[in-house]
Amino acid sequence: MKILIVHYRYFITGGPERYLFNIKSALEKRGCEIIPFSVKTSHNISSKYGNYFAENIGHSDSVYMDNYPKNIKIYWDLIFREFYSFRVKKKLKKLIKDTRPDICYLLAYKRTLSPSVIDACSELNIPIVNRLSDYNSICGAAHLYRDGHVCDDCVKGSKKNCFTHRCMKGSTLFSLMRYLSILLHQKLHMDNKISNFICTNEFMRIQMQKDGYAANKLRLLPTFFHETEETVRQRSENVLSDKIKFLFIGTLDEKKGLYDLLEVLASLKQNYSNFLLNIVGGVSIQEQEKVKRLISEKQLEKYITFEPFRNDGNIFSAYTNANVVVLPSRIYENLPNTLIESIYFQRPVIVPDFGSFSYTVDDNVSFKYTALSLNSLKQVIQAVLEHPASILEKSKKCDAFFQKNYSEKSHLEKLTKIFNETIINHNKRY
Repeated sequence: MKILIVHYRYFITGGPERYLFNIKSALEKRGCEIIPFSVKTSHNISSKYGNYFAENIGHSDSVYMDNYPKNIKIYWDLIFREFYSFRVKKKLKKLIKDTRPDICYLLAYKRTLSPSVIDACSELNIPIVNRLSDYNSICGAAHLYRDGHVCDDCVKGSKKNCFTHRCMKGSTLFSLMRYLSILLHQKLHMDNKISNFICTNEFMRIQMQKDGYAANKLRLLPTFFHETEETVRQRSENVLSDKIKFLFIGTLDEKKGLYDLLEVLASLKQNYSNFLLNIVGGVSIQEQEKVKRLISEKQLEKYITFEPFRNDGNIFSAYTNANVVVLPSRIYENLPNTLIESIYFQRPVIVPDFGSFSYTVDDNVSFKYTALSLNSLKQVIQAVLEHPASILEKSKKCDAFFQKNYSEKSHLEKLTKIFNETIINHNKRY
């Protein structure tokens, strides 16, 4: 099977990219030919298809919008990528014509690529399966979150709420652009051109259905962990010492709850000294500097170590060096790779009791606290510090939970079945 995989980055910055390269490797081992399409940057992992990739916005080399040069070329390109980019469409159609894939596995594409990638496939009769890595399809801001709290106004009501609440960086202009682009894509029936949507958890599937998506097009398929000889070798028993070692790994920002975690630890250190936190993450220098500053202000230096996110396989040593992984998220999340990786390496997780977490982990492998409550998070961490044996009890149950829910074999079997069914049904119609 020849599979076109479309994603807006071709290097690792977070969970969606790790999934991209994991699924690419796993499918190739099963004999599939993978044809990637992405955006050109100097950060990209090498690909023989790299010359087909779309130019980055304004031909810049920046990853995040905040770092784009401020000039008319950038602004003009941003508008086209938001609404409909004919250049991106032309690039993808060239790749499709030269490679003739059987199906398109569409990952993240909005803003940096363009919804025009859907028409590129549709016009050349390539069926599309779209894996959802966030809530972009039902929320203009993608996370069902704004102004420090969760929000489902666009699900319950009009998509105009995105503009009304200025959900895009607090900007009236950007929020208006997002709202108008949503209207355009509805007018162009973009979602109708996608054969199936893959939801990684039941919470997402329920939200999509609430928004009006047909139940028979919503396929439930959790993410998986790509096990290798090296990761098997790295797995180790969870051993406790005189200090409980916590780990936070991921994007450094307010939505991920890191600042809440620092606030809680600053309070706990008044009465407890038997803990350490290792923070791994962040791509931008600004994010890293802010975290370092907060650690200093809260006098947490002797309790916390910080290291930037690494793209090499050594990232997994962060799990095996920890006892518990903390995901103090303020958003519903999709299905964080960090959660799956923690369970694979037999490290229980501390998570909020809402959103996707309600469906993706249970009490056998997790400590749950009341979402968005710093006091509840503090109580849970305090209980772990006072009863460390509970960590080992949950660690012993991680492997069985992983094999049941997040194994690569199960994921690939279900995914290839979806691909084959999609291709057959598509061919029946055309």
